[in-house]
Amino acid sequence: MSSTLRTTLIIGSILFFVFIINMVRTKKLELKYALIWILTSLSFIIMSIFPETVFMVARLLEVEVAANALFLCIIFLLLLMVFALTVAVSRHADRIKKLVQELALLKAELEDKDKASENKDH
Repeated sequence: MSSTLRTTLIIGSILFFVFIINMVRTKKLELKYALIWILTSLSFIIMSIFPETVFMVARLLEVEVAANALFLCIIFLLLLMVFALTVAVSRHADRIKKLVQELALLKAELEDKDKASENKDH
């Protein structure tokens, strides 16, 4: 790996890490959702500083080309992220459904009270 590419990868990985930390700090991203991104950026930093880790992972997975092992790891990581986001969306959909039901009950209760007060006035 050329020194220019290595330096670019290190700087890009560190900037990505700082960006994620800043998003958490400014409360634009919750910590529970940021953890996987923080771990991802730290792994990018480690792989940028120590590119031998990619070759080691390739040997462990018995993959001949290190780039293929890297793609395999990235695809696995993306699948984990998609699964985590799907779980979060499902949880939020349940919460929204419950809130809509509560709102409908409150509106019905309010309408009943309004009708009762109108009947008392007449």
